[in-house]
Amino acid sequence: MKNTMLKRLFLWSPSMDTVMAVFSQVLMMILAYLGLNLFGKTWFGSSILFGLIGALGGGVILPLYWMVVIRERELKEVGITREKWLVSLIVSLILGGLLFWQYYRSFEISAATIPTFLVVAYTLWEVVFVCGWLQLRFEEAFGIIPGIILAGFCFSIYHLGYGWYDLPGLVGLFGAGLFLAIVFRFTRNILILWPFLWPVGCLRGFKMGGFSPDWSEAVFSAVFLVLLLISIFIFDRMQKRRAVLKENAPDLPNSK
Repeated sequence: MKNTMLKRLFLWSPSMDTVMAVFSQVLMMILAYLGLNLFGKTWFGSSILFGLIGALGGGVILPLYWMVVIRERELKEVGITREKWLVSLIVSLILGGLLFWQYYRSFEISAATIPTFLVVAYTLWEVVFVCGWLQLRFEEAFGIIPGIILAGFCFSIYHLGYGWYDLPGLVGLFGAGLFLAIVFRFTRNILILWPFLWPVGCLRGFKMGGFSPDWSEAVFSAVFLVLLLISIFIFDRMQKRRAVLKENAPDLPNSK
């Protein structure tokens, strides 16, 4: 029993999933730099290059395509599951509520803040990418503890592309990433982080970076969130269709 637990905490079993996780992290760092730093706050840079191609494409669609289509695994392997959904939502609501109360006492909230709320709702892509995709792939390759540490590290360093974080800010992001990764590990369900805890944390991050989204950015984020949810629905239908086909053809060999 003790050896089994130790193996779960630390192991060495990298695979092509690990390679794809590292590749997607590097890709996200490049797209963040190009979209938010090199091109500045232009429509093409922030909305298309980073928001659509980076966050939606590289952060969500690429991992889901790899897991569901290429690897023929289920969405629960990236934290998208009904398992423990209620306890996940309750924990997220409590932690998110406490964090929001702290935010409310520290910063002014007005009608001008509404676009920011719409933008942070789109951070569902970050939850899927950092915890559902990176953390669980690193956990499979290196164990639970390295998975948590690497998830926090990846969450921090991809923000280098944002252009407004200095070294202390990145260290703070690493700490926040560790906390979020630990919380996620309790249920391995993205609902423990979104829609409450993670978005509220992003509100503080935006304040630290002096980022105040306008209504155009809010509209783009709302559209991208809808596209993200549609993408998850499509991959969910694909995995269910595959399950039905396997049930109707029991003699076919199971996919690895």
